[in-house]
Amino acid sequence: MSIIQLLPEIEERSSITNWSSKSISEETWEILFEAARRAPSSWNRQPARYVVVSEENVKKSVCNALHRTNKWAEKAAGLIVQVADPVDDDRLDGKDYYLYDCGLSMMSLIYQAQSMGITTRQMIGFDEKDMKQILGIPDRYRIVVIAGLGYPSESPVSMKLAQIKHVMTEQHKRYRLEHLVSWQKWGGKSK
Repeated sequence: MSIIQLLPEIEERSSITNWSSKSISEETWEILFEAARRAPSSWNRQPARYVVVSEENVKKSVCNALHRTNKWAEKAAGLIVQVADPVDDDRLDGKDYYLYDCGLSMMSLIYQAQSMGITTRQMIGFDEKDMKQILGIPDRYRIVVIAGLGYPSESPVSMKLAQIKHVMTEQHKRYRLEHLVSWQKWGGKSK
């Protein structure tokens, strides 16, 4: 398979957090959520809900409930807190479908953002109880993921630091297909 066959949004996506100070317009937020809304879900139940955090004082409060390794989120133009009520979706054989459905929804949003020149980075390191209290999220909901979004900084220093971080953290590395994919049975090889 040739890498040229990939969509540019898939090939070029990376978790950049060296954002500029440019804000995200309300129209752009709406487009991003339209992409999320159109994602498939089990029986079209659409369990994902979102809280947008773009005001500095609220963002600061939210960032105080993040794990210390996620303090980079303070520089985001906005944060998306994705939540879902587990009873709004299927649960079969111990599998919570809402998690998969929320993942599809967030991935649609991420690729739409990438196509619009906005980078995203997701995190699950946060204090859920504190986050719910800060944002007034009802107890029945679970916070699935939080994403920081922003336009990449074009500052030469910022770009160089991002490049160094990209290399140091090996963000470009991916497992070979042979490591991920089996054919016809577990461990089966392709023809």
